[in-house]
Order: sequence, then C-alpha cells, then structure tokens
Amino acid sequence: MPASRFDRTADRYAACARARDWSGLVAWCEPQPGDRALDVAGGTGALAEALKGRIAEMTVADISEPLLAKVPAWAERVVARAEQLPFEDGSFDLITCVRSLHHIESPTRALDEMARVTAPGGRVVIEDFLADPDRATARRWERVERLRDPGHQRLLESGEARSRLLAAGFTVDAEESWVETMDTGDWIELAGCDQQLAAGIREAVGAPEFQITVGRARFRRPGG
Repeated sequence: MPASRFDRTADRYAACARARDWSGLVAWCEPQPGDRALDVAGGTGALAEALKGRIAEMTVADISEPLLAKVPAWAERVVARAEQLPFEDGSFDLITCVRSLHHIESPTRALDEMARVTAPGGRVVIEDFLADPDRATARRWERVERLRDPGHQRLLESGEARSRLLAAGFTVDAEESWVETMDTGDWIELAGCDQQLAAGIREAVGAPEFQITVGRARFRRPGG
C-alpha cells in the first residue's frame, strides 16, 4: 500500500482517537452479541475497543500498517483498501466507517463494497464531515483540506452516501447532523504539518477556530 500521512502521525492520531467519547456512536451502532463487525478505514481501532464485549467478532481494515499496529489485540487487523475489501459477500452484520470517507479515493466504490459485504439484516453506520452546501465555499475548503493533507480526496455532499446505499437496496434507519467547532491549531497539529506549511494553512483558514458539519446515518439491508 502507498504511504500516507497517517503512517507518520500514527501516535498523534491514536491519542486523538482515544480521547474521543465513543459512547454515542456505539449506541447508534446498536451492537448485538452475535455481530460480526467491520470498521472500514478504522485506523487504530478505537471504535473496536469501544465495542469490546458488545459484539462477537471485530475486524479493522485500513491501508496504514502503523495505524493497524495500534488496534486492540482481540480484533483482527486487515491491510486493505476500502474500495477492494477482501471479504466474501454478506460477511458482516455491522459495518462502520467513521470520519474516513473523505480520505478514500473513490468513496462511492467504498460504499458499494460496504453494501456488498453486509449480511441480510445487517447495518452500515457512516459518520463523516460534509461539504458546505454553497459550492464556492465547498471548493475553497477543499483547497484548504488538501493543503493540510495532500491525501485528502473530497467531502461528500449531504445525502450522497444515502443515495448510494438506497440504490444498493438498503433502507435508512436514522440520520442526524450537527455543526462542530474545530480548533485550527489542533487540527493542523494532528496532520503533522511543518512550521511553514502550518503558517500557510492558518492564513488560509483565517481564524483560530472554524465550523464544519458532521453527518451520521445508519442504514439496514433488508432480510435476516
């Protein structure tokens, strides 16, 4: 797999993930004792740790081996692209992808793969940052994102993941969105930017804080 900025910032990212309160997302996943779960682009496995004891099996897939090295030992680790998941159809009852779709080269293909490996009656839970509805603002922000992280692909538009999974035969269980306030300095530091680049990003953002919309949805495959 090609190297990513997460390979060199794995420790920083792991600390950030550990600091998050995962309880709300865990409840949203509706974990069941018999669930076979897959976290796509799951990084250090922080969600896997939060699901421990609530499900039967956990697999974390990511392209970054340094991130996967930090996944809890009880979970299976798989080096894999989200667009090419190395699993049989219907292998999992719960699939999650948390704040990662915007890093994936083809998010629509990744959603297709998540749909493919979901068992009848299974759930797919997606959480990610969303593009601004104003296209000019969205284009400007994409430039800032790529300045901070050249591996950034794009933020999905509101409803884009929903449309893809509905087309795959899923139904929508629940959706919500909210606005998060991010500290510009912390956001830059998490990406491991050097001093000169950090200064350029601060100038491009133009404020010590910024706001971004987060969307979350739970989809279900009929049957089961």
